[in-house]
Amino acid sequence: MIVKMKKTFMVIQAKDKEATLNSLRELGVLHLEDFQFSSPAVEAVTAERSRVAAAYHFLADFKSREEASPLFSDPREVTEKVLELCEALQEAEDKAISLAKEISDLEKWGDFDPEDFNLLASKGYCVKVYTAPQEQLEQVSDLKGDIVILQKGKVSVTFAVIAREPFSLENFEEFTLPAKSLSTLIAERKQLMMQIKGIKAEASRYHAARPLLKQYMDYLNAELEYEVARANVVEEGNLAAIVGYIPVDQVELVKTWAARQAIGIAITDPAEDDHVPTLIRNPRWLEIIKPVFNFLGTVPGYRELDISLFFLSFFILFFAMIINDAAYGAIFFLGGLGVVLFSKFNKRRHPLVAALFTCLGLATVVWGTLNGSWFGSPELIKGTFLEKLVYPPFIEGFSVYNPSGELYTVLTGQDVIKLLCFVIALIHLTIAQVWNFLQELANRSLKAVAQFAWIGINFGLFYLVLNMVMYFDLDQALGAGGLIGRVSLILILGGLGLVVLFGSQQGNFAKGILAGLGDLLPTALDTVSAFGDLISYIRLFAVGLAGAEIASSFNNMASGLLEGNTFIIGVLILVFGHALNFVLCILGVLVHGIRLNMLEFSGRLGMEWSGREFRPFKKRKTDVKTAT
Repeated sequence: MIVKMKKTFMVIQAKDKEATLNSLRELGVLHLEDFQFSSPAVEAVTAERSRVAAAYHFLADFKSREEASPLFSDPREVTEKVLELCEALQEAEDKAISLAKEISDLEKWGDFDPEDFNLLASKGYCVKVYTAPQEQLEQVSDLKGDIVILQKGKVSVTFAVIAREPFSLENFEEFTLPAKSLSTLIAERKQLMMQIKGIKAEASRYHAARPLLKQYMDYLNAELEYEVARANVVEEGNLAAIVGYIPVDQVELVKTWAARQAIGIAITDPAEDDHVPTLIRNPRWLEIIKPVFNFLGTVPGYRELDISLFFLSFFILFFAMIINDAAYGAIFFLGGLGVVLFSKFNKRRHPLVAALFTCLGLATVVWGTLNGSWFGSPELIKGTFLEKLVYPPFIEGFSVYNPSGELYTVLTGQDVIKLLCFVIALIHLTIAQVWNFLQELANRSLKAVAQFAWIGINFGLFYLVLNMVMYFDLDQALGAGGLIGRVSLILILGGLGLVVLFGSQQGNFAKGILAGLGDLLPTALDTVSAFGDLISYIRLFAVGLAGAEIASSFNNMASGLLEGNTFIIGVLILVFGHALNFVLCILGVLVHGIRLNMLEFSGRLGMEWSGREFRPFKKRKTDVKTAT
């Protein structure tokens, strides 16, 4: 859940600013307000951090096979030397590219010394080389000089003109004499490539200093945090003010600290326009979804909702349906479980991502087992106990009879999974609307009626989706004689009317109705969007089916090669094909599984993910002593 915050104001004497900040750093519970103030110290540390980061990332490409023991102690000296190597390498590579182009342009002319042309010029001869279409060659026939054909192509001709007087031919492409001969350029490039090799060898020697540079960057990050804090202390005369936010359960601790430091302090509730940082505290089992939020870089706003529980629950389900293969799920499960057990064996806390993959993998194994997919081949489990665990309707489908016992329709296995997708959509989106309803009800707002109406609209649209996408009429299936269709229409139109009447209520009822009427068109479009949201969940079926078909295709490609001399080729096709499909399935989860939570579900909740993470001002671990 999102922890309640209190805004804290501290007033100190300006001369005590450094001592107070150091003490606050030790306390480690206050998130300092960032007024976007800067200072020369902030700019200096930022510039130094950028330089070190550039050196650190440059060395990443120069890992030596035989890593030497690090003999470096001063990260600033290492940074300076590495950046010099980086600049020298960039300059040498740019020059090598330029030389390669010059050599390529000259190779068709052969090797000659440009000084020969200067020698001819000193003896009174003017020599120029041109390229032109063959039909234009007649234009130079009246020129007082000799024309020598050097090269004839299908369309163009290259020729030299030798004359006693200076001349210039317009509309002809003149060959520009190089400053150096081809052999000289080749020799220079060869020497330059040796120089580049030497620079890279030197960079490899410095690769062992990367851990030192990483420590230095951590130190600089801590220093930058401190300098930013200093810059954002508001000073006025002899007084200074420090503003920040603390979790509500840390109020007494901060009050006690302030009394001990003889600091004036005021603690209030944040104002509506304050950009309050977000601190989320959940049980350890629920925190396993945190790596996904960190990967996405998303933080809910302080006044938004913590959807961790529902995000995790449905993400596990979406993951399993998109991966859609028990064998792939087993890879995730065993990999995650292995890391968890290894961490426990070494008496360390296991990474959250390992626990997440264990849960995701287990869910995928269960789903893949129910639909009989192991490496995209139901044949693998024939005759085994796994075949008995397959849920027949997912494979064979089932027949639907109306209450009178008459056959209405036959649903295939794929139809069953499509139907399941739409049921999941209805549940998922209705949870969001119920949550909105409870929120508005708790605030005693008339908007709760509009949120309740949206729940009805969801069910009405569900009937339409089944009709239009699956051609499955609930009226006929249940023998309701058109009642469900009429109720669905009432839910949609009546719900739309209630949304117009109550969706914009903020005090004056009449003004709220007028505002709702003014938003009639956007509300109608929201209804269309809600219809699209329900249909959007069909992607769970579509992406899962695509993965199964790709796996099956590679199995078929390899099946005829798994005998005799082609056995190895067949195995390679299987390994490559399933590895590729495995990666594509993961991308499918990132694109589609996360989308349904971040857009469809979060959109219904009105979430903008506009928060910033609560980051208390505290002492960070820094091991670089030479930098201090």
